[in-house]
Amino acid sequence: MASGNLSMPAGDPFAGFWRRAGAWFIDALLIYAVYLIVAFFIWDDLLIKQVMESPDGGEALFAYTPSLLGLLVMGVAVWAYLALQECGKAQATLGKRLFGIKVCNYNGDRVSLLIASYRTWPLWLPGLINSVAILDLLVSLVSLAACLSVAFTKRKQGLHDIMAGCLVVKRRAVFSDAPPSF
Repeated sequence: MASGNLSMPAGDPFAGFWRRAGAWFIDALLIYAVYLIVAFFIWDDLLIKQVMESPDGGEALFAYTPSLLGLLVMGVAVWAYLALQECGKAQATLGKRLFGIKVCNYNGDRVSLLIASYRTWPLWLPGLINSVAILDLLVSLVSLAACLSVAFTKRKQGLHDIMAGCLVVKRRAVFSDAPPSF
């Protein structure tokens, strides 16, 4: 479809909050699993090992937390995973594919890497800002609000979707040349 015409999908093609949350859960598990494999077996600077000794002299417990480098790497990895897949041919991450949804512009067309990067900021930006305490809290709250707004908008768009001019629709959504109803 030509990108100059604004098109609306027929019926109720929009992916709702729970479908999108389920897709993100799958994606987050995949990203975190890869991160842990890399951190434990390839690049140990991504984690900080903490030893907690038992007060009664028993076994020591070990805890691992992401290092500053680990947080930065995680933020970049989340951005790359999301943006590169959403601007690709499938228009969806692996989680979105499992849930039968995709990302598109208002015409149903693929989005660019720039738009995909802009659209996914609530998911990758908190990881990059995590080292600055007050900024981290502020960015996390704004990101949460952007994502939760999906449950309350007519076209099931988050604030980040609206800002980027994107929709998240069911894979088989059909777009028509009918004017949009706002």
